[in-house]
Amino acid sequence: MPAAMAMLDQEMCYLAASGMWLQYWQLESSEIIGNPHYHIFPNLPSSWQGQAEKCLVGTIGQFELEHPMTAPNGSILWVKWKVKPWYTDEGIIAGLIISTEEITPEKQLQQQLELTQLATDNAADAIFWITFDGQLCYANKMACSFLDYSESELLQLTICDIDQELSREVLPTHWQQVKNQNSLRFESNYCTKEGRIFPVEVNVNYLEFNGNEYQCAIVRDISSQKKINLDLREAKEQFQAVLNAVPGLVSWISADLRYLGVNKHLANAYNLPIETFINQEVGFLQTSPEFNNFVYDFFAKADLTNVREVKANLRGKTRIYLIVAQKYYRHKASLPTAVFVGLDITERLAMEASLRDSQEKFCQQANQLEQTLQKLNSATTKLIQKHKTSILGQVVAGVTHEINNPVNFISGNIGLAINYVQDLLCLIDMYQQNYPHPLPEIDSEIEDIELDFIKEDLPKLLGSMMIGAERIRDVVRSLRQFSGLEVESIKTVNIHKGLDSTLLILQNHFQGKGNCPDINVVKKYGSLPYVECYPGELNQVFMQIFTNAIDALEEKYLNLSTKKINPQPFEPEILITTEVKDDYIAIAIADNGIGMVEEVYGRIFEPLFTTKKSKNSIGLGLSISQELIVDKHQGKLSCKSLIGKGTEFVIEIPIKLSHSSRQ
Repeated sequence: MPAAMAMLDQEMCYLAASGMWLQYWQLESSEIIGNPHYHIFPNLPSSWQGQAEKCLVGTIGQFELEHPMTAPNGSILWVKWKVKPWYTDEGIIAGLIISTEEITPEKQLQQQLELTQLATDNAADAIFWITFDGQLCYANKMACSFLDYSESELLQLTICDIDQELSREVLPTHWQQVKNQNSLRFESNYCTKEGRIFPVEVNVNYLEFNGNEYQCAIVRDISSQKKINLDLREAKEQFQAVLNAVPGLVSWISADLRYLGVNKHLANAYNLPIETFINQEVGFLQTSPEFNNFVYDFFAKADLTNVREVKANLRGKTRIYLIVAQKYYRHKASLPTAVFVGLDITERLAMEASLRDSQEKFCQQANQLEQTLQKLNSATTKLIQKHKTSILGQVVAGVTHEINNPVNFISGNIGLAINYVQDLLCLIDMYQQNYPHPLPEIDSEIEDIELDFIKEDLPKLLGSMMIGAERIRDVVRSLRQFSGLEVESIKTVNIHKGLDSTLLILQNHFQGKGNCPDINVVKKYGSLPYVECYPGELNQVFMQIFTNAIDALEEKYLNLSTKKINPQPFEPEILITTEVKDDYIAIAIADNGIGMVEEVYGRIFEPLFTTKKSKNSIGLGLSISQELIVDKHQGKLSCKSLIGKGTEFVIEIPIKLSHSSRQ
């Protein structure tokens, strides 16, 4: 627009003003002509008057000044003053010519540009301007800060120097991609001046200016965000792991009755991925109306916990679950969330019902078990003495043969004798019925021999004889087995059960005698397959080793008690360890008993060698045990011991017996 102009004299009073001046400042000519400039514009900055005075005295030739002013309508305007002196014909400064021009739009644009530049320079994110060849042409303070470069150093670099994922070879392709899309967001890794690499999020925009192509990249350090995300993911994984470790069906449900998550057991129960449940409404599977109603009731009430048994249909089968529910609040103003843990109690309920219905049956089985344990005790006692020597076996075999014949004879004839006696007694009864008045001599004899008692007691006597004969036959059969005439068959068994049954038989031996503390049995069972063996003979070996360990522990306690040399209380212990070694299993039985010197434990497998003072010990137990392990089972029986520390026996037998062992 045309400039507004006015002419002032030496006293800064108006001599003339252009129409544009009067129109612009909304003044009349009569209002300003002859009036001082500072009366018309009383709010000029002090610098304006100072500069004007210098012009009037010729110190400066002219000046320009920009500042805001209040317009007649009350709005704030930016005005640009141009002031210069005017001269008389003699060349004397007679006053000033002033012009004004409104520059409000230009100033606002300038302020916006300055504000934009200030915001860019001080932005919380790093900002780069990049040319087509990847050269950095601008970097703000944050860019310099988190890359540890000065601005001048950064402007010597290309984007490829700091972006680890953007090589010079892929830069043209990347540039074209941004150009085609106008903007692009991606994650990358930047490298600092010191070589530290950290993750960033990049938002890049394509721009054209004055015929040149640029990219403006806004970069944010996401190291903390990555760490938070990682921590959250780890926390979520840990939480999921905890839920998965719970041996039941776990779900947590929001107040709007939707699943927030489930554990793997619940998902596996329905053969569905865990993600399938997220945000689904309770009951979407339609498998347990009882559970659905429980959830609805639980959220409808103020109770924080509740327990209920519900039925659910899983893969066509009805199962019963004990559901435990617990509410929790994230904060006071939030709606509750609830966790539901379901434990399958179907088998437990069935077992309880079976126990209630079959109590008498189990009592009978308990009695049978007690009898079986007694038989096992008896059998164990016999097994310990089995095969004491081959000569003893032959002698026993001969004796059993000699006893068996007369016993069979007696047993067979007792049956006949019982029949004969019954016949005779019947005959006597018939005689007494038909001849109720015998001779006095017969009456006297009947009274002397107590015929009535004989008639009552004789069948009992013969029955007892029959029972005795049967008992003798059982003894003969046991002797035949003891002597090896009845060979045990190979079976595939659980070794741990054999160990446990042997321990059960010896249970009372583990209880301390006198002041001796109880023996602590520690089991460290490995995962063993079923093993082919002669279980009875193997149990005999276990029995022998356990018995030796008990004796060693009692002997150590007796020595310590007598000599009083150990201030610490003695804690007797037997440690049983099992493991698989290739095609063999190893069973180690160790005690912390009296122990043995090398000279002694080097001979313990010799027949008739013993270290026990008892007259009942003849030194055959370990010799027989080694024979059973080595010869019968193609295994190894070894021992190592340290005096005062204890002894360890290691039994190694193959998992599968070879053909030769089966013969």
